[in-house]
Amino acid sequence: MEQVKLEWKGGMQFDAQVGEHTITLDGPEELGGMNIGARPKPLLLVALAGCTGMDIASLARKMRVEFERIEIEADAEKSDEIPVVYTAMTLKYRFEGKGIDPSKPLKMVSLSQERYCGVADMLRKVAPIAFEVYLNGERIDR
Repeated sequence: MEQVKLEWKGGMQFDAQVGEHTITLDGPEELGGMNIGARPKPLLLVALAGCTGMDIASLARKMRVEFERIEIEADAEKSDEIPVVYTAMTLKYRFEGKGIDPSKPLKMVSLSQERYCGVADMLRKVAPIAFEVYLNGERIDR
């Protein structure tokens, strides 16, 4: 079982204990926070991008592909009504490196999204997740 613990620090601020790490959460000033920490919903996007990013790093090592840079951008569309929820998400994978076969990063992303990333699998049950893959600034089509 996994577990996190949150401790209220006053106002809207909480410190989340995640294993040996602490993450500060807070709200904006207009809602009583001090704006010194992340908001909860964007942390879902962090979890999504982090999960798939770790898959990509592992697959790159296994496939012997050496990237100079990997960047993952996660965007979400939100509902207008309360509770505000994510209605769709998009992941943009940006890879940089020399001499890389474009099929490799595309395969890594597909494997992560279709087989390995448990966070994507969970979130996909409530909202669609699209992805785009770029290599050295050019989009790779599936």
